[in-house]
Formats: sequence, structure tokens, C-alpha cells
Amino acid sequence: MSNSKFSCVNTKVLAMTARKIREDQYQDLIKTKSLSEVFVYLRDHTYYGEFFKNMDPQQLHRTELEAHLNDLKINQIEKLMHYLSGNEKLFLKTFLVRMEVESLRVLIRGLSRGEDLENLKPLMVYSKIHTKLPFDRLLKVKDWESFKKLTMGTDYYRVLEIYKNITDNVELIMIEKNLDRYYYDLLKNRLLKIDQKENKELVQVQRRNIDLLNLIWVYRGKKFYGLSREELIAYSLRGGYELNDEKLNALIMAKNVSEMKVLLENSVYYFLLNHEKTIDLFMERRRERFMYYQYMNLFAKRGNGISLVVAYIRLLDFEVEDITSLIESKRYKMEPEETKKYLIRFFE
Repeated sequence: MSNSKFSCVNTKVLAMTARKIREDQYQDLIKTKSLSEVFVYLRDHTYYGEFFKNMDPQQLHRTELEAHLNDLKINQIEKLMHYLSGNEKLFLKTFLVRMEVESLRVLIRGLSRGEDLENLKPLMVYSKIHTKLPFDRLLKVKDWESFKKLTMGTDYYRVLEIYKNITDNVELIMIEKNLDRYYYDLLKNRLLKIDQKENKELVQVQRRNIDLLNLIWVYRGKKFYGLSREELIAYSLRGGYELNDEKLNALIMAKNVSEMKVLLENSVYYFLLNHEKTIDLFMERRRERFMYYQYMNLFAKRGNGISLVVAYIRLLDFEVEDITSLIESKRYKMEPEETKKYLIRFFE
């Protein structure tokens, strides 16, 4: 793809970035007292307002607000895809697949609990243009076999067909891990198709995220689920940056967290396990914060290829996650200083 094409999409990204939420606006949002105050602030002072036009703050529900936040993410990705073609466009489309996978997980979890899936419709976040899944029909099913049949003709059927039931919690975890594996295999394959030299730093950042996800998987698989070495290996993701098969196997063979920490002593990932009292509470947030700064650095460098585009999308993901955490904090009536602990962005 020509440099002029990248210049075009990068100019669009920079224009979009100018509208993102500023730090002083985050501080104002943190000080709000209720969900309706968060909504009114976002509507009146940020670019999210155009997605909240038809919403009534007096009849507001948390899931509805979060769905509109995610609609914005889809809108932004689809806009940027218009400026790309070939393997670069295909790679960007992978981020829409991620939302599709998350929506599938929500439905499968609901089905396992015997819920009416129609009630989960506000949580469905996917591209109406690009999805091949019949979500409207999936929302109406009452049993697992019917659910699986509706995924026939898509890659997801191959992922789900081997599972006979979803009532067992471990089986459910395996289904979710298999969906994750499908997504990250797709990501890795599409990552390999873009110019590796041109996108060198982007490729590295993407692969570091896989390292961290594997580290969390091994830690939790051992601590909470008592999974065997074979199970931990089978459901680990492929294509990491620092944690190759040998290092990953050593972490899997470690008897406890102390041994895992020793193996990571000289690694940039040591921070993830080095918090005895809050390791479980904030593990995911620490991973996300690490990745946030990786993408901030990538964005600041204005590098070659599609690094600026991908960094923008991922930073938008983190922005939406932080707003979602802010919404949750109002639900639990957290004080501002407590709220900050649960955000990905770091505030003094």
C-alpha cells in the first residue's frame, strides 16, 4: 500500500484523536455522583454526545449507556476501514471479530444459566455490516444444540461443535478459551500478512499482549481451576513475543507463584505477579495499563504502516473501558480516590 494511502488514514486518525476525552474531563467525570451525571457530562461536553442524542437521562440504564459507547467503537473502526484495503483492511476488521466473540460469550454464559437470551440484547456489540452470525435468531434459542446449529456456515461452528453441554463450569471455561484461541489465532495469522518490517513495533506490541494473556491464564488455571499441564498448554495462545514455548512450559511446571516470580525476575512482565495482597483484584487492570502505555508510545512515534491506526483503536478501547469502570463506580458509590484505582489510565 502506498505511503499516500497511509497518509490519508493517518490524517483521519489525528483528526479523530483531537476529539478524545482530555485528562481534565476525566477528572470531572470521576467527581460526578451518579450514572445520570456521567451521561449528561458525556453528552454535553464530549464527542460521545452524538451517540446519546435519543437517550433520556431520566430513563437511563447502565447497559444501554455501555452499548452506545461500544457502538461508537464500531463506528470508528468501520470509518477507518474505508481508508484501507487488502491485508491492512483485513487486519483492522479483526477488531470487529473481537466484539463478535465477546457477544457470543455473553450469550453462551446466559444460556448456561438458563436465562432468556432476549434480555441480553442490550449487551450485544457487533458490526451489523460485517458479522456473519445471525444474532437475532441466536437470541431466541433455548438450548445448546440449537445454538450451535445456528453458527453453521461460520468459523465458530468448528470451535463450538465438540462441546456437548455448557452446564459444567470447567467445560464453559474451555469453550471460552477456545473462542479466545480462535480469535488470537486469527489475529496472529492476519498480523503475519501485513508488512513485518514496516509494522515491526506494532507486531511486537500485539505479541506482548499475548504473553500477558498467557501469563494470566497459567496463573489462574493453576490457582483457581487446578488444570493439568496438558490443559494449560492446549489452551495457551500462540505467537507471544518473550514467552516462547520453553519459557511458557517452565511457568506451567512451576509449583507456586513464588517459583513463577523467580522465572520472571528479569522479565518486563514481573510486575504482574509482584503484588501479593492485590494480585487477583487488579491483575487484569495491570495488564491493561501496561498495554495502554505500549499503545501510547506506539501512537506517539507516528510510525510506519498501520501502527497509528491500530494504536488509536486500542486507545479508544481503553477509553471506553475506563468510562465503563466510572459508570460501575457510581453504582457502588465509590469516592474519587477509590475510583481511580480501577481505571486503566493513571491519575496522580
